[in-house]
Amino acid sequence: MYNFKNMFKNIKIYFLFIFFLFSLSAVLHAQVFKGEIIAGANVTQYDGDEMYGYRKIGANAGLGVMFPFNFKKGQKDKRWALSMEIILNQKGSHNKNYTGINFCDTCPPEIPCDPNIKYNVNLNYVSIPFLLHYNDKDAWMFAVGLAYNRLAGMKEIENGINNENIYQISTIINPSQKKIEEMLRYRDALFSKDEISVMFDVRFRIWQQLKFNFRFEYSLLPVGLRKFYLKEGIEVPPYIRKQYNNVLTFRLIYMLNEPKVQIEKKTKVPKEEKIYYY
Repeated sequence: MYNFKNMFKNIKIYFLFIFFLFSLSAVLHAQVFKGEIIAGANVTQYDGDEMYGYRKIGANAGLGVMFPFNFKKGQKDKRWALSMEIILNQKGSHNKNYTGINFCDTCPPEIPCDPNIKYNVNLNYVSIPFLLHYNDKDAWMFAVGLAYNRLAGMKEIENGINNENIYQISTIINPSQKKIEEMLRYRDALFSKDEISVMFDVRFRIWQQLKFNFRFEYSLLPVGLRKFYLKEGIEVPPYIRKQYNNVLTFRLIYMLNEPKVQIEKKTKVPKEEKIYYY
């Protein structure tokens, strides 16, 4: 069952923790740490589900803290920064009509299949990314990092059926083929509670403390396992695929405790008076 109550309870605990960090940084390091208020959207696909395209839209919103620094002492401009965020990070897959190459390919023979009914999986994570940033003249920032993602809630609808009973949430740490077959012996799908992902991040200033952010995120280890029954429309012995989250993120970030950029106003040069001779 899709337990919204437990999902929001978990998210609330994480956000209270980050609010505590914000308060602590404001009191103890008012001139060192920067805060981030984050709001945006994910466009995602679930690699390994036999469907293609970034068709799932989800929220990406939360708070963050950033610590600017330099590797060399004595430099005024801090070109590097470390950041940590805590965000609601919605991922998954979506298709209005399940009519890909292998429509109904995950249906066991005893389950009726209708290819005109949508496929949809919602994976709601609480994510904690850690990134290393390079600051290019306070205009652009480039970053790379890792994120720990905890599955707070999920729901899957496949061929019009709510898959409450065919999956079991479990931790997956890149299991061997023998282990995979054992894990799927009595079920057709498996989702992981935990995900480690890699991130590549670019952001640029729109105006003063407001920035636009683009991020690419991909699972380092499988977050799901799936048993398929058809290949190119033909019934075959069940085969198993590992599944990974593939995410494009577009966000707005408002920076707290960041000084405003001083914009130099161009002084108007008076026009030279022309002298005419007759």
